[in-house]
Amino acid sequence: MSILYLAVNSTRLKVNKTIKLLLRIILSGGAIFMVLRKVDLNQAWEYLKEARIPFLLAAVLAFFLSKVIAVYRLNHFYRTQGIQFKDLQILKLSWLSMFYNLFIPFVGGEGYKAYWIKKRSDVPLKSLVWSALIDRGSGLTALVLVTGVFFYFSNFAPPNKALFYLLIPLAYIGNWAVTRIFFKSFLPAWGITQLLSLPVQFLQAVTAYMVMLSLGIDTAVLDYIFVFMLATFAYIVPLIGAREMAFVFGADALGLSMEVSLAIGLLFYLSLAFNSLLGTYFIFNPKAVGEEVGFRLNIGEEEKED
Repeated sequence: MSILYLAVNSTRLKVNKTIKLLLRIILSGGAIFMVLRKVDLNQAWEYLKEARIPFLLAAVLAFFLSKVIAVYRLNHFYRTQGIQFKDLQILKLSWLSMFYNLFIPFVGGEGYKAYWIKKRSDVPLKSLVWSALIDRGSGLTALVLVTGVFFYFSNFAPPNKALFYLLIPLAYIGNWAVTRIFFKSFLPAWGITQLLSLPVQFLQAVTAYMVMLSLGIDTAVLDYIFVFMLATFAYIVPLIGAREMAFVFGADALGLSMEVSLAIGLLFYLSLAFNSLLGTYFIFNPKAVGEEVGFRLNIGEEEKED
């Protein structure tokens, strides 16, 4: 009976994952279709053809540095939960999960990372899940601050502009309060992780700026970066290219060129993809992460064997 139950439960999980993936593909496809209908693709292609390689390489490097710091931040949260892995090992594992997220979405990079660590430690799975979510929250708090900085220097002047800056202290107070009340065990890492989140977000802005330089864009630079950082909040939506699509629509709403925004968004995505390709090495050389991890996509059956 227990074997039958496990088989049924495993099948149900696979069906649910398939449905979620199909839903994400449909929604993403619909959003991309809406963008393509509004944008002059020929004009966007002209911008892309003029992209200068040295600045694109600088964009890839800036994104790489942002991910290195982000991994260092995440490991601080892990250590509050008794998870003792070297920063370099978590970095390698994170690159592997980035590859999964971008190129093998039905596996799920964050899920694989949690599974890998759980197999090598006695930490409850919920601690790993909360670590990832709180880490994401830390990044969002810093994103509010960095977005506010570019909003201040942008040419956008909505009514009562100063009131928008109240969101910055409210974001930090809210983040601290939630951590203090509901996730007290993570509190010792709160200060250092908030500090580390700032260069992570600024390097994302630098990546966008390098992309703009590659395209030869020298007007409304701060406006484009502000809208790009604002669109980064869409990254929490599990849709393919959500940030890039939000950037294009946001630029249009604020009077900026959708074609330029699409070119920036695509080249930024290319910078992410190049970095994610680093995970290929660890798929074919799993021992390089730290020990043999194998390459099994059917995690449910592997757990059942244990």
